[in-house]
Formats: sequence, C-alpha cells, structure tokens
Amino acid sequence: MVNLESILPGINAKNERCWEQLYSSCYAAMCVYVESIVKDMDSSKDIVQDLLVNLWHSDIRFTSARELMGYLYKSLYNNSLLYIRNKKKRATILDRMDREKECDDFTREFMLDTVREEVVRLLYLHIGDLPRVRRQIMRLSISGFSGKEIAERLGISVNTVKVQKNKSIKYLRDRLLGYRRELEW
Repeated sequence: MVNLESILPGINAKNERCWEQLYSSCYAAMCVYVESIVKDMDSSKDIVQDLLVNLWHSDIRFTSARELMGYLYKSLYNNSLLYIRNKKKRATILDRMDREKECDDFTREFMLDTVREEVVRLLYLHIGDLPRVRRQIMRLSISGFSGKEIAERLGISVNTVKVQKNKSIKYLRDRLLGYRRELEW
C-alpha cells in the first residue's frame, strides 16, 4: 500500500508515476464503493475512470491525502447519484417512447381500419346504384364466385359477365376516385 502523503506532491504536479501509484492503490476500493451505490460493476469502473481522467485534466491541487481522498469519495458519491438519476431518466424516456410508438401504431391501425371500412361502405353503396344484373354480378364476384359460376347462376353468357363486370368496375372506380378528389381539397 502506498503512502498517499508521500506521492501527493507528484499527484498535484501530474507526475505519471505518482498517478499510477494512486490508481493501483485506490482504484479497486473506489470501484467497490461505487458498485455498492449503482449496483453495476461495469458502470462503477466507468464512473471511477471518468473521475480520475477529469481530475488529471483539472487544475485542482490538494494539501493533504485526507483532502484528496475526501474529494475522490465525495465526487464518486455525487457521480454515482447522477448516473442513477440519468439511468432512470433514460428508462423513463425509453418507456414513454415505447408507449407512444404503441399508441401511434394503434392510431395508425385504427385509421387504416376506419378508411378500409369506409371504402367498403362506399363500394357497397355504389354497387346498390348499379342496374340489377350488374349489381348481382358484382355481389357474386365479391363473394368469390368465378365468371363461369356467375354466368350459370344468372343464366347469361360468360362474355356478358365479363363485359358487365368491367363496366361496373369502371363505374365504381370513378365514384371512389371522386371521393378521393374531394378529400384532397
């Protein structure tokens, strides 16, 4: 164990050998002290390392080993509390971001469902405006019947089903696009 009083002048003068001795004699104890506060050894090592580096770069001078050790442990205590506070803030912010994302996802999904339902409602509304045969063709087509099956059910040719279905689709597309243009205003 190094006598800190004997290396204190070298510490104040930024003598690397004296700083190495300070590091080798105090680092482990300071890490254990910080770990008892923050409950994470890796973070404890970072906090101690940061303090020693900042102290090296500072102009602070100590008159006694007791003053040096008091400064180190008081700084470690304060830095540990800052670490805990920042960690809690980070966790709170991340939690809030997760909740907002979930809320945004819910809102987006809700909006998509609403738009989808409105489009289907408008589609069926305009299908109701079609002439009787076209209306039947579109309803059967939406229900999953093939052109041939629709033709057999309605007693018309497959070609008539195709022609009437194409006319209906064009009519419905024009009506739905009309709503889209209205919304763009």
